[in-house]
Amino acid sequence: LPDNPYNNYYKAFRKVANFLKNADRINYDAVRYDPSKPGMYEEELADVNQWKHEVLLLRAFYIFELIKRYGGIPIVSEMLDPDVDQSTIKRNTLQECVDEIVFWCDSTAKVLPPIQANESDYLGRLTSGAAKALKSQVLLYAASDLWNTPCWAGNYEHPELISLQTANRNERWKAASDAAKEVIDMEAVAGYELDSHSNLFSPNGYKSKEVIFCRRDYESNSFEKINYPIGFDYATGGNCPSQNLVDAFQVLENGKAVNFDWSNPNHAANPYDNRDPRLTSFIIVNNSYFKERNIELWEGGRDGQGVRNATPTGYYIKKYLDSNLDLSTDKTSVHSWIFIRLTEIYMNYIEALNEYSPGHPDIKIYYDKIRERAGMPDLPYGLSQSETRDLIRNERFVEFCFEGKRWFDLRRWMEGDILGEPLRSVKIIKENDSFKYTPYVLENRSFNKKMYFYPIPQTEINIMKHWVQNPLW
Repeated sequence: LPDNPYNNYYKAFRKVANFLKNADRINYDAVRYDPSKPGMYEEELADVNQWKHEVLLLRAFYIFELIKRYGGIPIVSEMLDPDVDQSTIKRNTLQECVDEIVFWCDSTAKVLPPIQANESDYLGRLTSGAAKALKSQVLLYAASDLWNTPCWAGNYEHPELISLQTANRNERWKAASDAAKEVIDMEAVAGYELDSHSNLFSPNGYKSKEVIFCRRDYESNSFEKINYPIGFDYATGGNCPSQNLVDAFQVLENGKAVNFDWSNPNHAANPYDNRDPRLTSFIIVNNSYFKERNIELWEGGRDGQGVRNATPTGYYIKKYLDSNLDLSTDKTSVHSWIFIRLTEIYMNYIEALNEYSPGHPDIKIYYDKIRERAGMPDLPYGLSQSETRDLIRNERFVEFCFEGKRWFDLRRWMEGDILGEPLRSVKIIKENDSFKYTPYVLENRSFNKKMYFYPIPQTEINIMKHWVQNPLW
């Protein structure tokens, strides 16, 4: 499995239940009866009340992370005893799980503030914007193909675990667009705004006004060690971008954006010229500058194939890297993982709007905002719904690369053919002062329909013998 968070999230559910059970037992008598601290007791109680809503929102987030992998799961809202009757634990339907998330998103959004009061004390705290943004995400999934097309699973006896109850699909798309627009309408009060990519993915990115919900981690350099080009001291080699991804970044020609095409001699000869600026912001390509030198990705170069643990694809990740770290002195910096940012809300909005109301003027407005920040042309006029859909999906691919979105997007769109495409690379040969680029298949991949959902861990099936495994596993 790409990941297996099942046990971790159920441990988190227990922590949430434990907090809610004991939060009101916190003793604040020290400030309650201290005349030198007027109003502090009330402030402490208000904090506890807000913490309760924050952990309830976290619980909704954990449910969402599970159902987008496994389908319907048991909704556990209390601390279960070790000797609980296992036969009483049942998987809730996917619809019940969605309803649970939406309920707590709506409930917590009414209590949590749009901005936490003191930045130094409240960094990482949840807000009403985070609640509404999570609702936007789950309703987008609720409208998408995977949760509305159970026929792929054949005669699976419990379709309610992998699909939603029959409803008007158009109404679901409208609900998704409305939820995203509600977050957008908070921009003024919450201070949300698009930020530069260089700031957003820097060590101070967690402070960015584009961020709605993120996790700030401790200072480290492990990400740099596994992702710096191999020619740098202490780099070990790690995750490498594919040629499939690089080809998705468009080319600028005569003021227009066109798709990159290896059969075009100009594109093939100079594959990184006149590309979407995000390509070299997010990915290290051959002969591009990084840290104190140009990166040598050709065969025989300092960072290219032939060097032990060098990239097998011809590329290295740049997004999220702190290029200022000196690994030889073990220098570190803060790293953050962004769960939801404003750009994603824009993308959620226009994707849902294109399905619900194709041609709506807001589609171009918010698509253009993302493109203008990137330095790319606006959405052309006169496109069909299908053409607009293709551009929106490619924009998600490019903008959110390495942010953990693509795998789930392709599954909810039921793009099994794309998920099964071969993993592609590029061979780079240096010829005097020029380079020859040849794309090739690095690995064949396969995708089976059963992979639309993860299998329920067998350890759970062994305990809850009345459970039914996910389809085709």
